Amino acid sequence: MSLGYPVPKTDVDSNAGQMALTLRNNFGAIRNFKLWLDTRTDQDLINLGYTAGEVSTLKSAFSDMDQLRTIWEGAAALAGAKDFRTFAKLLTGAA
Repeated sequence: MSLGYPVPKTDVDSNAGQMALTLRNNFGAIRNFKLWLDTRTDQDLINLGYTAGEVSTLKSAFSDMDQLRTIWEGAAALAGAKDFRTFAKLLTGAA
């Protein structure tokens, strides 16, 4: 007899597929936003209302996330361990 809530194969398939799709789509969105961000000067972003420190955090976060994307795609390798959350977590309100 099984105990607990049963998890059918279709649920596992659906969850796995959705997470993989979300990750793929988010990496694409990160690439596109990073490309846009690269065309903006610090002053452009300051003119939008960001401080110089916020601009630095924003650009650093997307640089890290885009590096992770290139590793995911097999276009780059990571020489050593790196916490890709360092700047990105600052965009989420988490410390």
